[in-house]
Amino acid sequence: MKKTLIILLLVSTQGSFAQNIERYVDSISKKHFENKNNAGLSIGIIKNHKQNAFYYGGKYTNQLKDVDSTTLFEIGSVTKLYTTFILASLEYENKINRSDLLSKYLPNNITKDKDWASKVKLVDLATHTSGLPAFDSTKSLVQLDGFDENNPYGMFTKEFMFSILKETDTLDNYGKVKYSNFGIGILGLAMAESQKTKFSYLFENYIIKKLKLKSTYLNLTENNLTDVAIPHRKQESMPLIHLAELSPSGSIKTTMPDLLKFLKVHIQPEVDQEKLVQSLLANQLTNSEQKVGLGWGIHKIKDETVYFHNGGTYGSSSIVIIVPTKNTGVAILSNNSDEGQLTNYALKIVGELIN
Repeated sequence: MKKTLIILLLVSTQGSFAQNIERYVDSISKKHFENKNNAGLSIGIIKNHKQNAFYYGGKYTNQLKDVDSTTLFEIGSVTKLYTTFILASLEYENKINRSDLLSKYLPNNITKDKDWASKVKLVDLATHTSGLPAFDSTKSLVQLDGFDENNPYGMFTKEFMFSILKETDTLDNYGKVKYSNFGIGILGLAMAESQKTKFSYLFENYIIKKLKLKSTYLNLTENNLTDVAIPHRKQESMPLIHLAELSPSGSIKTTMPDLLKFLKVHIQPEVDQEKLVQSLLANQLTNSEQKVGLGWGIHKIKDETVYFHNGGTYGSSSIVIIVPTKNTGVAILSNNSDEGQLTNYALKIVGELIN
């Protein structure tokens, strides 16, 4: 009788918790859509061994209500977490080391007589401390030869990126955290060079196959396009972002179920993934007050260590936060450009979940 009562109480508590979270998430969505420009929204939650996903609005307009579990959102710079996951995976298999010099994997004619060649390590690229140029907005590209306003990042071929390295000598900001899309793009190229392959192959092998993701893409085909949540800046439809060889820094399109599956690996890793995940989340900046994992930002909320990353494209926004000690994760995706809204939503939800 006592055992039955305990089970009933657990079921009741879990049901009540799920209902409370749903009400809380619904209240956030209502706040979000007070702005009539906002089109679609998806919120995903991991708590203990349960996952919940909530879908609101539409892929083209909030009137259609067609955002669902098959909807593909651009996740922008959250892509960087997948790139650093590949780095950690290669290291786990003893194929590479985060402490390797970048120059080890580059042609000699690029690195010869360069001051940075004996300094910049792969881990510096993963933690944004390499001092390499940022190229974090189209404004920073306008003065570059080959710039095309209709395809701003199209010039970032392997040859073009190597030419930038060749023209770079000293790095004034080496060792300081300075966000760099270019640095992550170079990390992707270096990993591909180390394995004598292309980054797309590493992505397919270590992300799609190893993690068994079914709806996660670096590049879309015509068959995928009807599933895409079209990016918006206010009410204006925006193009999907195309980053050429900078794709390791921000090209992924994925669904909420796949994104939650990726986050779950970091929260509840399988036994054979534990060391890999620990190496991803460990603070890499031991001589700095700022804490950064491999790709992950590290912060404190209510004395709990949380790991986070956000992303944005021309008209899509994303944020992910995980709290491994609380078996908790939150992901929010939107097909509108964002000015910190999603971060505010995610922090509120995390605060509720870890209470």
